Amino acid sequence: MKISMDKAIVEFIPENPIETSELEALWIKMGNCIGNDKKLSPIGVYMPTEKNVARFHIGGLTESEAKENPELRAPFDTRVYCQTCNKIQTVKKGELIPFCCSKPMEVMD
Repeated sequence: MKISMDKAIVEFIPENPIETSELEALWIKMGNCIGNDKKLSPIGVYMPTEKNVARFHIGGLTESEAKENPELRAPFDTRVYCQTCNKIQTVKKGELIPFCCSKPMEVMD
């Protein structure tokens, strides 16, 4: 995922079909700019030398929105796996990526 910043505007540019699907799920969770504003707030610190992960909290979600799982769809016919229990499943393009062990399964490239 490429990130581009121009003053107060941040653009997320997906670089593959999987990132496109994940960005679409985030966009839907954020509300498509309709209704109440949602805000991304950083959590903790970002130290790429220790762990190259930046975490954010989505503020402004209703209780039901916060509990909803994102609808990630397979960008192509593929197999998905669970990082926790190693379960593998086949999904077709456009099908929902299943959840396993309380997390969405990962696409196998």
